[in-house]
Amino acid sequence: MALTKTLSARFAAIETLRILKEERTPVKLIVDKLLNDYLIQAKDRQLANNIIYGVLRNQEALDRMLLHLCNKHFRKLNPFVHQALNVGLYQIMYLDRIPDSAAVNESVKAAQAARIPKRLHGFINGVLRNSIRKRDELLAIIDTPDNPVLNHPHWLVKRWNKHFGREKTIAICQQNNRQPSLILQSNSCKIQRDALLQTLTDAGITAEKCVFSDTGIELSDYHGGITDLPGFAEGLFQVQDQGAQLLCQLLLPIRKKGNYLDACAGVGGKSSMLLQLMQDSEATLTAIEPEKSRQEKFEQNMSRLHPEMTIPLFQGTLQEYAQQSNKQFHGILLDAPCSGTGVTGRHPDIRWNRREEDFLKYRKTQLELLESAASMLAPDGLLVYATCSLENEENEQVIEQFLNEHPDFSMEDCSEQVLKGKNSFIRNGFFAPLPQPGMDGFFGARLRKNSTV
Repeated sequence: MALTKTLSARFAAIETLRILKEERTPVKLIVDKLLNDYLIQAKDRQLANNIIYGVLRNQEALDRMLLHLCNKHFRKLNPFVHQALNVGLYQIMYLDRIPDSAAVNESVKAAQAARIPKRLHGFINGVLRNSIRKRDELLAIIDTPDNPVLNHPHWLVKRWNKHFGREKTIAICQQNNRQPSLILQSNSCKIQRDALLQTLTDAGITAEKCVFSDTGIELSDYHGGITDLPGFAEGLFQVQDQGAQLLCQLLLPIRKKGNYLDACAGVGGKSSMLLQLMQDSEATLTAIEPEKSRQEKFEQNMSRLHPEMTIPLFQGTLQEYAQQSNKQFHGILLDAPCSGTGVTGRHPDIRWNRREEDFLKYRKTQLELLESAASMLAPDGLLVYATCSLENEENEQVIEQFLNEHPDFSMEDCSEQVLKGKNSFIRNGFFAPLPQPGMDGFFGARLRKNSTV
């Protein structure tokens, strides 16, 4: 589709959702490319993101409304028109600060800019104006106790019903449909949580201690830029979910002068947390990350958070490092690539992009990574396997297969030495919190290599 040189917020939102529907690409990549390629002001970027993520969190509800409003089945509509209706309807039903007339007119203008046939301009206008008249009727359609709108694919809801039960599944979906709070992890190498909390409060920012993490701070009503927060440039904090903060504790206790490895370092969030846990231990940390863009972000984060430290970063795969290095580690954190179904509240496009067959594909990669990590673990060393998935194929079944193939390893209960007072997150010895206020869904397992050969 030919795009205008300057995009409005609504046009950007509609075009992003159209591309997402066709390509199953992570929504952030689509948004970033559009925002970089076209002239979009900062305030419009924020509105576009708000609309995009709002539509994705309310997709099933919008589908039901459109089915009620449109004479022809909405899935047969021109893809841009379909998303223009989604964007307009979401604003009308869920965004109180936007006038209904603006929601309608901007969707029509976006269709005009996209050179959609003129007859469809009137169709968009008519459907959206009809939704304003039928607002109460439409809201009643989605508020049905016998058939609640969960805004997740039916196949995924069916899986979770079987695994977690109906009540927990509804709770997971409802939590995923709420906009999550911003969670900060105070950098204890530079500042204690109470001091950072005071700094934020003094700046007029509503902030409070996290419920689960001893280093976490929750900003429940902050909508500005991360870099605008006081203390960002000084490296006093990083953005990190409570679950990820607790996950790093599975490597405790840190061994004096031990060697540790962050095997899938990403942009360095967990590496930073590990460095904080390693204070005064004289332990060393090595990181591995194969993707160039993440390598650059890792270096930037480390220079901001821990400028006094030099963290060796291997710019390749874990398998390549295992083949080249003779180094053995006392502790390895393997935060493996996964489907991400535990973080679909923060990344709502995941629920619509995934397919059930994806889980076994991820499992194959996860087992390969576990094999490489295990080969570098010293006797009596600790290997922590982690994902942000809720699926058995990527979690319990991976651990079961690994242990069956490696009799020299045994699993340790995550509640015995770490996460004290947080046993509600432990299931069958695994760290397995479900999505809840202030925390995403995660999985973690502690695997010990036997000291005797």
